Amino acid sequence: MNRNQTPRVIAISSGKGGVGKTFTSVHLAARAAQTGQRVLLLDADLGLANVDIMLGITANGSIQDVLAEGKSLADILVPSGYGFDVLPGGSGFHELTSLSTDQQQVMLDEMRALGRNYDLVLIDAAAGIGDNVLYFVSAAESSLVVLTPDPTSLTDAYALIKVLSTMRDVRRFMVMINQAEAVDAQISFRRLLSVADRYLDVHLDYVGNLPPHADVRRAIQRQKLLDKVGGDLIVSHLHRTMDAILARPRDTSRSSGLQFFWEHALSEGLDAMPDSTDGAETETAG
Repeated sequence: MNRNQTPRVIAISSGKGGVGKTFTSVHLAARAAQTGQRVLLLDADLGLANVDIMLGITANGSIQDVLAEGKSLADILVPSGYGFDVLPGGSGFHELTSLSTDQQQVMLDEMRALGRNYDLVLIDAAAGIGDNVLYFVSAAESSLVVLTPDPTSLTDAYALIKVLSTMRDVRRFMVMINQAEAVDAQISFRRLLSVADRYLDVHLDYVGNLPPHADVRRAIQRQKLLDKVGGDLIVSHLHRTMDAILARPRDTSRSSGLQFFWEHALSEGLDAMPDSTDGAETETAG
């Protein structure tokens, strides 16, 4: 089966909040859409979601409506205005901060159905190492960790990578350093890499940085993309980093989560096709 028949799934996470994770998620979605990809962005910071706020859009509902009222994800889908679609996570719902096994299965089934309409699915996970974070990141094909050079951010990013690798068998991580000039970003990555190489069985892939800039804060305050308010230099730098993430090859090592269910569904569909040679019924091993 051709793996390109399934949507690519990237989860964006961070060890702590305030490092630019959601900013990265919305701009990665917008950049992918600019290249002609069909993109879906799931705000998986359930209970404290803010993708819709950052984009200045009005949500038609939230994940709460799907899990508590039986709506489908398609019912709450909202266009971003930038060429990609958003699934709002909902804010102020404490009960969503740790999904039950049944709720996780509902989300998996819903994403399995909706995701086939897209080339790229991005999951903006919550910060930290909560159950929802572990669930959504381990369900993705690829993981992008966003951090800053701040020592607490470095420490928390390492903790996130450690928990995901030891508890959920996630072994490969793209790493983006935000709010840092190129030299400082490289130093921060080498520090993270040094500790990870010593204590963990993981592969860290540095994908780039975004320097601190007043236009970034201005874009967030105006609820617009950086392209709409920023100068050419910072926008070009952002695009280079987003392009580097999108250019990374697909990760074929993952065998669970959303990717597994999409591939399994496609495989089942192929197995169910009648044999054109003799029309006999066949039985395939699982």
